[in-house]
Amino acid sequence: MTAGGAGRHRFAAALLALLLSAFALGGCSAVQGAASLPDTGAGAAGSGEVAAAGPDGTPAAPGEEATSNGGSSGDAAAPAAPGEGEASGAADGASDAAAAADNAAAADQLTVRFIDVGQGDCALLTCGGETLLIDGGPSEASSKLYSILKSLGISRLDYIICTHPDEDHCGGISGALNFASCGTFFCSVTEHDTRAFASVLRYLGQVPVTVPAVGDGFSLGAAQVTFVGPAQRTCDTNEGSLVCRVDLGEVSFLFTGDAGEESEEAMLAAGAQLDADVLKVGHHGSAGSSTERFLADVAPDYAVISVGAGNSYGHPADEALARLAACGATVLRTDVLGSVVAVTDGRDVQFQSTKGKLEN
Repeated sequence: MTAGGAGRHRFAAALLALLLSAFALGGCSAVQGAASLPDTGAGAAGSGEVAAAGPDGTPAAPGEEATSNGGSSGDAAAPAAPGEGEASGAADGASDAAAAADNAAAADQLTVRFIDVGQGDCALLTCGGETLLIDGGPSEASSKLYSILKSLGISRLDYIICTHPDEDHCGGISGALNFASCGTFFCSVTEHDTRAFASVLRYLGQVPVTVPAVGDGFSLGAAQVTFVGPAQRTCDTNEGSLVCRVDLGEVSFLFTGDAGEESEEAMLAAGAQLDADVLKVGHHGSAGSSTERFLADVAPDYAVISVGAGNSYGHPADEALARLAACGATVLRTDVLGSVVAVTDGRDVQFQSTKGKLEN
């Protein structure tokens, strides 16, 4: 194995161990298979198997991992032979240094949890100790978000992006704010005549609502978040959804809220940078979003659809699914997979799911 290959092997092992032991939430369904980015020619590499995800998209509980080196968890270490202490100490020192390097790399990894909130949108992003919540699902998801943040020990959301004030995107944010404080709150509007949005504003307290301009952005740990839409303002809340891309190294995510054809065409005309490895599909996969021209520009390898099972809107629409298939994207649906978790180190991305399996 080359030095580079050994480094990647150590990182993969550390990443897997981190995911398996970080949070103690059990009772998960096993993931049978893994989805990884294909080689793009830009240094992205395929990833190996990943751990099962626990309830609400958190990694599996400790104790479910396989024992390394073929031994059982009860195996005792053999005593060192005479004269081996110095060599053993040197080896331990090298191992500690390698572990420290792996931990430093892991601290800069980006985790994106596409939380299953039924018929709504919600994503929780963490990187380098900083957190970003993009939408919160409907009001009935409030208690779920509260529980997830509590389980993860996240008492502060550095950033919240409410893509638009519709209840299925903003309603659950109140639950998040009931547990965690907010640093900066972004939204497409500063006021809206719905009880759900009014509740969010009450929980925000003195935190102002910031309406970002295209091109505005901020750092999330080692990742960069940039607003790329809407390219034109509109009274339609869906078409006025905030659209942002999140970049870490060579891997990018695009979050589109409920943007439809009107917003997509405006972004294309404005020359927005839309290419992304992972697309959060607009408007739950409605027929009026994810147009051919838009998908050709984004060219996603993966498309996550946040949607409720058996919803009355018929989401995702067959037309949208056909267009996603035609562009070669692997579709990951929360109504089928439950919460979907993506983890990237900026070179490749691994996926987990709370139920079902990931189809390549």
